[in-house]
Amino acid sequence: MGTKKLTGTLFDIQGFSVHDGPGCRTLIFFKGCPLSCTWCSNPEGKNRFPEPLYQARKCTLDMLCAKACPHHAITLVSGALVIDRSKCGACTTFDCTEACCTGALQKGGYEITVNELYHLIQRDRQYWGSRGGVTLTGGEPFFQPEFIQELLQRCYSAYIHTAAETCGNIPWKNIAPSLPYLEWIFFDLKHMNPQRHRQMTGASNRLILKNASDIAKEFSGRMVFRMPLIPGFNDDIENISAMIAFIKSTGRNEINILPLHHLGREKYALLGLPYYTENFDHPGHELLHDITTRFLESGIHCYPGNQTPF
Repeated sequence: MGTKKLTGTLFDIQGFSVHDGPGCRTLIFFKGCPLSCTWCSNPEGKNRFPEPLYQARKCTLDMLCAKACPHHAITLVSGALVIDRSKCGACTTFDCTEACCTGALQKGGYEITVNELYHLIQRDRQYWGSRGGVTLTGGEPFFQPEFIQELLQRCYSAYIHTAAETCGNIPWKNIAPSLPYLEWIFFDLKHMNPQRHRQMTGASNRLILKNASDIAKEFSGRMVFRMPLIPGFNDDIENISAMIAFIKSTGRNEINILPLHHLGREKYALLGLPYYTENFDHPGHELLHDITTRFLESGIHCYPGNQTPF
């Protein structure tokens, strides 16, 4: 498929990031993720397809959206608008959002060609400085392997610094073709126990750990592990010790600790989803310091929160 016609599905593009690679960067958020992490701060990135985002406070319940929807995905139940998003994956027109007069219903996500996205990247380039570039994130960018390979190859050829964030729960065939065009990889490690990992993310970590080991061996660029720090889930000594041992086994020696936050809470309501992570507390300064110290004393460079040397 030609670059002009090859499309990817995004849900956001953000500029001026300074914690997701060296210099000032443009973050490209891809839709679709193979995990369902309870604490996810980007739930709009879980589904691969664009979907409606609904703000109930703006809605007048005129039901114009329901009348316009060709898939009959919108109904009124007990005085509330209900959207069957399983039907939205087949939609290409999003007549519902076009029919909404109040802005209560908006399209979350869109398709874009490699050429269109590259043009936007070039527009941002003047703001990066000498060390900046693009970082692919999501969602899970390797869920769209052909698109990101084309994009990364084009950026790499234009001397644009390239980085990607991944949860690692994807087939190796999705990852390998893009490795020659990446300079940095941020790789998530959430928990070392496969059963505990499945309980909170919806999947075992077996493929994740294998991919982490394989990337560490095959990838010639910089690889930084990342751990979302979730008190009561992965902050115990046993898990931290197991993570230290695993990272040392890969031959890499960097990890960025990302303390839990609740900044994505409001997004769940837009998707008609309950928000579960209120059961988790914010990590305290003492906990973050203790875990950082354990990594450092084990010979692993540890960057807590936004204290990154990038």
